[in-house]
Amino acid sequence: MRLIFIVFGMGNASLFAAGFADTNTIQKAVAAYKTIETLRKETPINGDAIASAYTGALQILAQEAEINSLKLNSDILVAIEEIKSGNEPRLATQVIDKTLQRVFYQSILNRITMIQRRFNTATSAELIQMLDDVVAAFQAITGTVARTNEILSADRQTIISGSNPALDVQFNESVARIRRALDKSNPEEDSGVIAVEFSTTRIALAQAYYIGVLRTVASVLENRSTDPETTAVSLKEGEFFYRIIESLVAQGNRVGNQLIKAQLAGNAANVVAYEIVSELIKGFVGQVYGEMSYQSISIGVNRFQAMSEASGAAAYARVFLPDVEVRLGAEVRGNLETALSNLQTASSENSVPKSAAARDAIAAILLSYQKELNLIDPRTTIDTGFVYNASTSYYQISGYRAENPVNAEAIAAAYTGELQQLTQIIDLAYGLTIDQNVLAAIENVRNGNQVALASQVIDKSIQRVFALAIYNRTTLVLDNFDSLATDKLALEWDRVETAYLAIMLAVGKVNKVLTKDKQTLKDEAGPDPYPEDQFSLAFLNGREALSKANANDRTTLAIARENIIVPLVRGFLNGVLHEVEGVIANRSIDVDEARVGQLGGDLLYRTVEVFIAQDNPSGNDRIKAQLTGDLADVVANEIVSDINKGVIGQFRRNISQIESTFGVDRNRALLASERISLYATIFLPDLELRLGTQQRVKMQNALQDLREAIETDNSAKAITAGSTITEIISAYEDELV
Repeated sequence: MRLIFIVFGMGNASLFAAGFADTNTIQKAVAAYKTIETLRKETPINGDAIASAYTGALQILAQEAEINSLKLNSDILVAIEEIKSGNEPRLATQVIDKTLQRVFYQSILNRITMIQRRFNTATSAELIQMLDDVVAAFQAITGTVARTNEILSADRQTIISGSNPALDVQFNESVARIRRALDKSNPEEDSGVIAVEFSTTRIALAQAYYIGVLRTVASVLENRSTDPETTAVSLKEGEFFYRIIESLVAQGNRVGNQLIKAQLAGNAANVVAYEIVSELIKGFVGQVYGEMSYQSISIGVNRFQAMSEASGAAAYARVFLPDVEVRLGAEVRGNLETALSNLQTASSENSVPKSAAARDAIAAILLSYQKELNLIDPRTTIDTGFVYNASTSYYQISGYRAENPVNAEAIAAAYTGELQQLTQIIDLAYGLTIDQNVLAAIENVRNGNQVALASQVIDKSIQRVFALAIYNRTTLVLDNFDSLATDKLALEWDRVETAYLAIMLAVGKVNKVLTKDKQTLKDEAGPDPYPEDQFSLAFLNGREALSKANANDRTTLAIARENIIVPLVRGFLNGVLHEVEGVIANRSIDVDEARVGQLGGDLLYRTVEVFIAQDNPSGNDRIKAQLTGDLADVVANEIVSDINKGVIGQFRRNISQIESTFGVDRNRALLASERISLYATIFLPDLELRLGTQQRVKMQNALQDLREAIETDNSAKAITAGSTITEIISAYEDELV
């Protein structure tokens, strides 16, 4: 069984030893939550009273979630501050309520997972105590779990109420079966029960929040033309409801996840019921396929594991069964339910052939169903052979570089042709000498002259070629949007996608942040940023805008371009920090390896140097000096500070543009708002390190508020958001060296 919701940082350590809240604390937390439920409905909303209710057991439970790399406590504290300051208190109460629901949701998942993990090693009494904690936490969210289904209307334009799946009953019945199994009267069979019910309980909760998201979308669609305040509240509710199940959907549909978040955190006018439902469901369909894949491995080998996977497949499918009926009819839904039941029976019987037949039947129905979904399908639709061949050559060179010895002749052969031609085009466009550098490096490899360094020159130089090609082509498309035909624009846009695929892995690495002592760097805790998904969505949005069918298509294209270029810059800057980490780790034990890393950092930095130099020229000089000088002079804190000072310069320039265009040119203001949000993602991890998580959350909230203010010409909201942003940025700059 895949543990898709939870990432424990404590290995197999006992949950009981991890300082988790006991039943009494959870019960007090539930009582405090119900108090807040009452308080948030009062007029005016009493922020101090909410803060008082939150302090204590409820905050302890929220802080407990930090083992899952979540920052729920900070989200809540910032929202309480918003209420106290009178900054859209109704929205803030939605943040508090939905985040607290996530606290209880996560508390339940953590404990159910630990029961399943420790069934064979913990005593029945310990496990029963943990289950009592689950029951206590469930009391806070039982109302949400008990709601009826939400489904697409017949015309697929909105969302309406459906039947009641009685998820609260399912959950409680599953808990009762777990409780009986915890007496371990038949340990082998009881272990199988726990494995099956593990799926039932956690996926029933996920389904409840899937329904919650759709319920809020229905409210947005109903109110957006008549009641802006209610619409805003519902949209915020949907945004935070979705965070509860985001990781689950993203596993099966990462690009669709980006689309859902963009709609729920964006302009209510852009919310499309059919798209959100389809992209949500695509994520759950992916989970069904995953469970079936694991079941195919387990059947005939581990009966209980196969039973668990079959149960998981059925539970995930129950999420979208009502939609199957809407799109394909009741008969197809019935056939799918039968096939899923057959898979569970076959698993219980440990029958390999029956399992295969059931999986085939399920897969056939799902394939037909997927054709009905509005799926995001990133793909190149125009022949981009020239760039594709250059990309293929780069991949070949990467393989040859990994050989021992490095195969210079093979590298030279792969470089000759489209890749070299592309390099020469970029050299001509930007007055560079990358081709000469690559050829010289190949010659050094051929002669055995500092092969590791020469190999690094080849790799990072070619990455620079593709990055500049992306910048060049996106700029060309935007600059010539009005004058070129759609097919010509589309060709150049597809070349962008092909070029990006060549360096996707290089720019998609996990974020690097300073260690607490600021002496070196480490991976940022939490999920990877998935920049390739952001790119894919931007590529699709931009390509759709090339039709020129809508008045704001040029702005849409410009925003899409920023969502390609700025994350690309972020990827290269992050690559610099990866190399700096290696330099610091190796300089006292492996000087040659450290020098290779230093050279890699220097070459990567050259690609995006202009983004730093224009606003931090002295810092740019310091960075280059450290990346080319004595290894002992490389100081992580200084490089991070100088990078972020340069980025803040870009950030401030776009703030000024918003100030000059607000209420005058909405499209330009929106574009500048998009830029500042994207630039902020570069320095927010470091801002959090220096100022704390709450300041990061406040900044993220203010950036979202600023965009919303621009869209609605709400000058008061813009002033409040701008003041918050300026205050935090100033405090952050004071912390940089």
